[in-house]
Amino acid sequence: MAEVRRPETTEQAPAEPGAGTMEADRKSRPEGTPPGRPGSSPRKRPEGPGSSPRKRPEGPGGPAGPDRPAGSGRPAGPARPRKRHTVRNVLLVLLILIVASLVFIFGINKWRIDFSLVGDDTVTYECGTPYRDEGATAEVTGSVLKFVHHPVRVEISTEGINIHEPGTYYAHYYAEFLWLSVTESRTVKIVDTTPPVIELTHIDDYYTLPHHTYEEEGFTATDNHDGDVTDLVESEERDGVVYYTVTDIAGNTATAEREIFYDDRNAPVFHFANGEEVFLYKGETFKEDVSAEDDADGDVTSRVTRSGTVNKDKIGTYTLTYTVSDEWGNVATKKRYVTVKRKLELPEKMDPDKVIYLTFDDGPGQYTEELLKILKKHKVKATFFVTLAYEDYQYLIKEEYRAGHTVAVHTASHEYSEIYESSDAYWEDFNKVQDVIQKQTRCRSQLFRFPGGASNTISANYCEGIMTQLAEESAVKGYTYVDWNITSGDAGDTTDGDVMYENMMNGIHTYKNSFILCHDIKSYTVAMMDRFITDALKEGYTFLPITSESPTCHHGINN
Repeated sequence: MAEVRRPETTEQAPAEPGAGTMEADRKSRPEGTPPGRPGSSPRKRPEGPGSSPRKRPEGPGGPAGPDRPAGSGRPAGPARPRKRHTVRNVLLVLLILIVASLVFIFGINKWRIDFSLVGDDTVTYECGTPYRDEGATAEVTGSVLKFVHHPVRVEISTEGINIHEPGTYYAHYYAEFLWLSVTESRTVKIVDTTPPVIELTHIDDYYTLPHHTYEEEGFTATDNHDGDVTDLVESEERDGVVYYTVTDIAGNTATAEREIFYDDRNAPVFHFANGEEVFLYKGETFKEDVSAEDDADGDVTSRVTRSGTVNKDKIGTYTLTYTVSDEWGNVATKKRYVTVKRKLELPEKMDPDKVIYLTFDDGPGQYTEELLKILKKHKVKATFFVTLAYEDYQYLIKEEYRAGHTVAVHTASHEYSEIYESSDAYWEDFNKVQDVIQKQTRCRSQLFRFPGGASNTISANYCEGIMTQLAEESAVKGYTYVDWNITSGDAGDTTDGDVMYENMMNGIHTYKNSFILCHDIKSYTVAMMDRFITDALKEGYTFLPITSESPTCHHGINN
């Protein structure tokens, strides 16, 4: 420590008794003898407020006092300068200690921020998985003052990490304290190691026919990186199993399998080249034209069996029964009617441009018998499209047939809302009439007329497109429908026989083959018929019943 010199004083305070000997004492004190020891003058302690004088040890001359001999103690003087020197020394020591401490703390001891990642330095995440950083910790400590651990807030930045795109990214960390700062990073690897997912669609009660290729129910494929990869799916059918494979851009492959359920729930179906019903003239040979097809087995015609026979020489309707089964045991049975009919003998002399086909709808009724008499009287033939409206007159169907007229199907009920509700409803109504005709004549009819005609539009109120459908189905069944090109007007336009007569006469003068619509249940129609037939015959017209060989008369279909 540096030596502290006392400042020299130029003024000397009044000497106390014995003060003159202080300097002599100092000079005469043996070297190394401290003050206050025997042989030296006692050193007076400065007194302050509240302090009591401390006794000094007495020397050889006794206690200092007024009677103390001069030169026996220190010269008397003020105590304040000595106190100032002591405070200054203390402050100087403190300053030195502070400076030394600062040098130690900030010079010798090296401060730093210790940084630590929570978790691994490198982490791997699957593509599409949300990144959740585990965080990091930081604290301030020293190289010497290692016991100091002051936590520091860490800022984390993950903005550059794209979890939807494979690659190497970094999470950045930053911590600072006063002048200290530190940055760190964690490596984040986004990888695509997950294969796509194939989801198969399953339809309830879905099955595949035996011997048939599986028809796909549907599937989707999605990848966590590529998105929808359905278009990349490849499938292969092998040994009753469908194998699906799809690979994403990263090369991850997914597979799926579908076991095919085979079943055959449908019986074979018969096909008849000449129609489901056959109409032959007496003497013609019936030629078998049946075939059968199964949705699973294909052509099964060779398995068809038939019961029943046809007598070509006897007029009537014969029933044939066909049976066939497929490999799964589904059996199909079909009844087929074959009608051997009489052949119409055409007049030897007739003008082909003057032919009249009289047709009567909605009977037989109470006026039908009278009409039959008129036709018989003139030896002309007509065609009756019969109904079942009047049960008491159904016997006249037989009379019509015996008289050589054509008996054909019209309708059982004539209720449009019921008949044209559906295809099944129509043919159910149709067959009711057909059964009665067969019962009365022993023969089914090949000809029929739609209620309202093929061109009616009222059917559209009950079933859209029903007339088109029925016309197509009638051909498959072997039937022929007949419309008209002349109307008498008795369907509601008039009840005047004269008007009807004019309508009919004008009509036959227009057409070479006249198909005239009349109703045998109208009294005024029957009443004027004798006059019309008489005059038409006079003009050289020939009246014929309609047969399968007659010219066709079809309206345009409007529904």
